[in-house]
Amino acid sequence: MTPLSIAYVATAAVCALVGLQHLLTAVRVENRKPQLLSALAALAVAGDAIFERRMLSATTAEEYLAGMPWTALCIAAAIVALSWYIALRTNLVRKGLLWGVTGLACLTVILDFTVGIAYTGDVELGSTALPWGEVIPHVSGATNPLRTVGDMAMIGFLVILLDSTLRMARRAKGRQTRLLGGSLVIYALGLLAIIPSDLGWVHLPPPHTFAFLLIVAAMSWDLSEDLIRASQLSREVLANERRWRQLLENVRLLAARIEPSGRITEVNPFFCEVLGYEVSELVGREYWTIVAAEQQTERREAFQRAMAGDPTPEVEVVVTARDGSQKKIVWRNVLLLDRDGGIEGMLSIGADVTDQREAEGERDRILTELEATVRELKSVRSKLEEENLYLKEEIGSPTQHSEILGASDAIQYVLHKIDQVAATDATVLIQGETGVGKELVANAIHAESERSNGPLLAVNCAALPSSLIESELFGHERGAFTGADRRRQGRFELASGGTLFLDEVGELPLDVQPKLLRALQEGTIERIGGSSIIDVDVRLIAASNRDLRSEVEAGRFREDLFYRLEVYPITVPPLRDRSEDIEVLVRHFAAHLAARHRVELTEFPPEVLRQLQGYDWPGNVRELQNVVERAVLNATDGVLRLVSPLEARNGDVPRPPEPVGRGFQTLDEVQHDHILAVLAACDGQIAGSGGAAKILGVHPNTLRSRLKKLGVQPPK
Repeated sequence: MTPLSIAYVATAAVCALVGLQHLLTAVRVENRKPQLLSALAALAVAGDAIFERRMLSATTAEEYLAGMPWTALCIAAAIVALSWYIALRTNLVRKGLLWGVTGLACLTVILDFTVGIAYTGDVELGSTALPWGEVIPHVSGATNPLRTVGDMAMIGFLVILLDSTLRMARRAKGRQTRLLGGSLVIYALGLLAIIPSDLGWVHLPPPHTFAFLLIVAAMSWDLSEDLIRASQLSREVLANERRWRQLLENVRLLAARIEPSGRITEVNPFFCEVLGYEVSELVGREYWTIVAAEQQTERREAFQRAMAGDPTPEVEVVVTARDGSQKKIVWRNVLLLDRDGGIEGMLSIGADVTDQREAEGERDRILTELEATVRELKSVRSKLEEENLYLKEEIGSPTQHSEILGASDAIQYVLHKIDQVAATDATVLIQGETGVGKELVANAIHAESERSNGPLLAVNCAALPSSLIESELFGHERGAFTGADRRRQGRFELASGGTLFLDEVGELPLDVQPKLLRALQEGTIERIGGSSIIDVDVRLIAASNRDLRSEVEAGRFREDLFYRLEVYPITVPPLRDRSEDIEVLVRHFAAHLAARHRVELTEFPPEVLRQLQGYDWPGNVRELQNVVERAVLNATDGVLRLVSPLEARNGDVPRPPEPVGRGFQTLDEVQHDHILAVLAACDGQIAGSGGAAKILGVHPNTLRSRLKKLGVQPPK
């Protein structure tokens, strides 16, 4: 065999094995589409290699041309499969471009099998000697204009690779950018190598087969990494389930799991030890059949009420042992819920109190010990179920990252402060006007911290009634107040090991603020109506659109809590102070909203961007997003237009230039004199209720920045 034949055979074998591997993997996983698309692409490349090798052995022009439709079919299948694979993995490919490439590829195959689109008229079979001495056949003749259909399909795939690479780069997705960028370079080089052959300058073996081989290899590596990560998460889920099972098997309490039909599905060894049954005698049996005859009807009805959502928390039941003796068992029942909140059964934990009933004075002590043990079991079970749910959701859900867009100095300074504080456990206070994106900053701090694998829970202090906010933060015990029909964990407990984000913390009632201060200082909380101290490991991030210093001076916020929150302050600038970021935000929102509303958006008129940059944006980024969404819905012809005009920013209305020599001050000089006059009237005070910042209507940090720009030394 010649070297080129060996290369084609090796390519076909490798791609066929990769395709079969992905087909087998698709049978075992839930998310089959990426595996099936990668299998189709690999098998298509394998088929292309086989037909290209057959064409190398052609002895007549007719035999050579007979193989070309089949190679076109394989190339088209590879292009379509890879295009849809990229769209599925990145969710960034434009739908119009994707369907356009698919349609061109299908049209190429149809034309190639019907009329032939390579050449017109007679063709001749020639031969070419390769640098290493191998001779390969080629045909020459008049090029068919329809051949451009296939070329457009291949160029369309190149555009998909380029567009997706740029979009992933803008989102700082390093791994995906490298994969797509490498595939783009490989494919582009392959296309460049085809051009001389198509023009008849040289006759070389087509390199696209080997370019597709490398792209398929990169695609398989991408999927393999995801499968490895999913396998690791699955092992963690299994490890948690093993720990839960070991706990049930070793605890000196009776434990039984019962399905909604009332049949026992699982019992622990101590259950069998106390009652004398074998496991096989209990599993599959209705649990009330081992209850004393006089209580069977009552227990069946109670179980049916439990499956309707009304379980009996504690009950004493007489159970018949295997030898006919009767045992008095005190049971605690816990409903088992699936990930959607539906009831999937009940877990019953029981203690044998037969002997203790002879000494009734011991009953209180036994029940106390039982309740403590059950609380511990429920706590462990709850924690393990939450961890399992989190891990299972991580296996099947793509990771979502918050994005903070902008290249202005103001937003870059905020990103710099995020990088400084994220790796620590310091408490962060984020301040800024409504709509500037304080929650995005909190998400970024959590994502870059060592707690990123833990939960990030957010509480909007302004959205909760003052009567409920304490229960939301610290939880409550059953019966703590009217309507508290069950115990509830607070956000501090649920966020343990992760981050708790308190939005609009300035809205906290004064009677709740000391409890928050204690939780921050001591790392412990107490549920409402409870007496036990609960340790929590939580990193706190707070946010407020108020000036908390002014709130402290007005007596609406505790000074000691303010200083405890202001360990590391970050002020997010309003949108009017970073107008250079507006174009980036507009394009980002427009692209996202156009995709969501299925609107084709192709043009951003400069006058629209100027209007947006000339507006004050009192509602900041949130208001900008709403304005852009209305404009996108109005873009019926692909051109972004504002639904209604925006008022120009104060001071930005164009004026004719003043004649030279009239003695007018510059704008900076006017600002300089006016700010100095206001500072003098405020005795040099910048912040606070009587400060210059409040009089001038700007944030204190904005005023300090303006002073520095104008060369004015801020008073101390």
